Amino acid sequence: NGLNALHLASKEGHLNIVTELLSRGANVEAATKKGNTALHIASLAGHEDIVKKLVEHGAQVNLQAQAGFTPLYMASQEGHAEVVKFLLANGANQGLSTEDGFTPLAVALQQGHDKVVSVLLEHDAKGK
Repeated sequence: NGLNALHLASKEGHLNIVTELLSRGANVEAATKKGNTALHIASLAGHEDIVKKLVEHGAQVNLQAQAGFTPLYMASQEGHAEVVKFLLANGANQGLSTEDGFTPLAVALQQGHDKVVSVLLEHDAKGK
């Protein structure tokens, strides 16, 4: 599956390990076989502290994995409103869609994540 130590630590929410790996030169953009980076994985899991650390170390917030999934899409799909807010504040483009044409807003609506829907609509209304 192509998971490395940074991916696993990001998935499990181990900020101290993520920090140590990054300090030792771990590649923040290394991807799994499906194209997911540590940022995709942490966003999916809702680990806001790790998402912040990865972005501080240059993780690309708009990188699309296989099928077009972005970190914002993954956080929206799982209802992680605080991660969504952070990604938007750091340049995430909510207009990027998956290969099937779904946007973060569409998946949040489909999954019934009202808080995420509100965050996305509010951000869009501000013209960001």
